[in-house]
Amino acid sequence: MRKLSGVLSVVVLASMFLSACSKEKDVVSSTEKTGKQTVSASGKEVPIKLWIYPMMNGKNGDGNGNPDDWAKEYARQFKEKHPNVNVSVELLDWAGGTEKIDVSIAAGSPPDLVYTINNFGGVTKYGKMGVLEPIDPFLEQADWNDYSEAVKGAMKYKDKTYLWPWLKLVSGIAINMDLFKERNAVDLLPLNRPLRDWTFEEFTKAAQATTFSRSNGSKPDVYGTGVWAKDAPYYMYFNGVANGGNVTNSSFDKTTITDPKFVEGVQFSVDLANKYKVSPPGAAGLTVTNVNDMFLNQQVAMYPSFSNITDQVKKAPKPFEVAFVAPPHGPGQETTAWNNVGGFIAFKQKDEEKKKLVMEFAKFITNTENSKIVKTIAVFPARNSTGNLYGDDPVMSYFDKLSNYGNSLFSRAFGMAPVADWEIEFQANLTGARSVKDSLGNLEKTIQKELK
Repeated sequence: MRKLSGVLSVVVLASMFLSACSKEKDVVSSTEKTGKQTVSASGKEVPIKLWIYPMMNGKNGDGNGNPDDWAKEYARQFKEKHPNVNVSVELLDWAGGTEKIDVSIAAGSPPDLVYTINNFGGVTKYGKMGVLEPIDPFLEQADWNDYSEAVKGAMKYKDKTYLWPWLKLVSGIAINMDLFKERNAVDLLPLNRPLRDWTFEEFTKAAQATTFSRSNGSKPDVYGTGVWAKDAPYYMYFNGVANGGNVTNSSFDKTTITDPKFVEGVQFSVDLANKYKVSPPGAAGLTVTNVNDMFLNQQVAMYPSFSNITDQVKKAPKPFEVAFVAPPHGPGQETTAWNNVGGFIAFKQKDEEKKKLVMEFAKFITNTENSKIVKTIAVFPARNSTGNLYGDDPVMSYFDKLSNYGNSLFSRAFGMAPVADWEIEFQANLTGARSVKDSLGNLEKTIQKELK
């Protein structure tokens, strides 16, 4: 079955590649088509401020260099075509980047372009504030046709488009196969199913089977999974989506976070730690980095992760075999994956000439050829016309398949409340200070206020 699934994946990917080749010629900018230098009508110097986060090092993203080298290289190439444009690149910190952007907006001096990812909620937040430039006048039909529906869902606020999509990433569940073999529990994994999908109940049984004491002590020192409340808490709330709920309705004008389906799904996350005790103790104080480290040290058997964990495992103190399966889902629900889309948003411009150049630069970074650089961080370009960059790589073929089940609405809606609020409420659930329903009621007030 797995072999058949792999063959089908190759066929699908091959079809995508052939289709993409036919589109590629349509998704380059007018400047790229001519290859000529273009000096603005006024001939004046045009400064463009680009803010990015550290994602890859080196000019080609190959790890050899600094985290802003790739962006500076694109700035240099763009200047070859637009000699009067000077792009300055500034690195943001992942922990405080959004706050810095907010401060710059309040001060009236935001960057011209900034990288964002839709679980940050930037498109909705800044679109609602009216501080973004719509990209619709610069988005050609060929561009629009080049994005999947999941990507398109991350680009808009109301009827305007604000995001130049660059990459997409999908989360699955990373499995330490060595631990499952050690516990004779491989049969509990859904590896023989075409989509490797499974239910909350099946996931719990697998986690229980891999929670044990390797040192023969009275308490476990290896846990089936990891639950955490600090940093990246969206993984914990995602079980609400996997149980058939969501943060908002599909028209994005009303929060549905206290609907029973979402409440029960988040309760499942809490139960993994408090009821079933298949997660390391002290989950309220754990971060995603803590759990990631425990996975690499073979103290956690499985946890939500992206495909790039495989590179970290190769460098772990004791490397092990990794497999990926789908996130578990609630009874009677279909598989749902967490889809996130990253790209660039442009802030309001007073000068029409500069606005065109800012958009041209954003389109240059995210065009078919340049967006292929994201392969260096093991994610997918947002454009279909990039084709199949990963060949028959079984891991990436699986994630590509899983991306068809992605839920972008969750990622977009999650940014409607500050990450700190999500963390505080989930910590309260884990410590027993508040019920899941009461916590989601608190978050509902914040999100509904933002939606109005």
